[in-house]
Amino acid sequence: MTILLEEYISGLELNASLAEAKAWLERTQLDSLIITDKGRLIGMLDAQFLKDEDFGQELNRLEDYINAYPEDIQQGAYICMKDHIFNAAEAFSNVLNDHLAVVDHDHNYIGIRTRNDVLEELSEFLNMSQKGTVIDVHIPSKEPMISEIIRLVETEGVHVKTIAVQQPNMEEEHCRLTIKFENEEVSNAISTLERFGYTVYIPDRDLQRDIDFHERANELIRLLEL
Repeated sequence: MTILLEEYISGLELNASLAEAKAWLERTQLDSLIITDKGRLIGMLDAQFLKDEDFGQELNRLEDYINAYPEDIQQGAYICMKDHIFNAAEAFSNVLNDHLAVVDHDHNYIGIRTRNDVLEELSEFLNMSQKGTVIDVHIPSKEPMISEIIRLVETEGVHVKTIAVQQPNMEEEHCRLTIKFENEEVSNAISTLERFGYTVYIPDRDLQRDIDFHERANELIRLLEL
């Protein structure tokens, strides 16, 4: 699944003046500045420093501020255009920002996504009421690499419709990741997961009706700390 770009808002080039940065902030109403250099994303910068009237009298441009306070630039917080929705959700789980920059494969800045939009898309993705083939995958409870599992199965040409998770009980050491596919034939996807060391099984059809998908979807959101 490729994420959709929500909105295009031009970034601020490094050579922008602080006055231009304040005008950008007023125009976009965002809480962080998106800093670019010739179109490539540099990082995001909390806009709070621009609201301090006594600050930065000796600094005229964004580059001056970043050179003086390099630790303030947030370089790792972004989403790639080709990422799955779970990559986007995981990116937001690691930051407090209401929005994140989106980049292409060359790290060129191309727009933003908001936390609310990603949550709405994730909720739609977690709709377990639709029909499909269901498998359970055991994954280490301390290292639930959900996006990696989705990438592996979709390389086999099967489309992941929904996904949810069940945390382990006292006797178990693994989370149980429940995946629902549009496809009926998923043997290649199962073989790929097993080849990478995952334990996979297909619940009995009658048992599938008893799975509390809603609770597992909520557990997944809690796991992502969104």
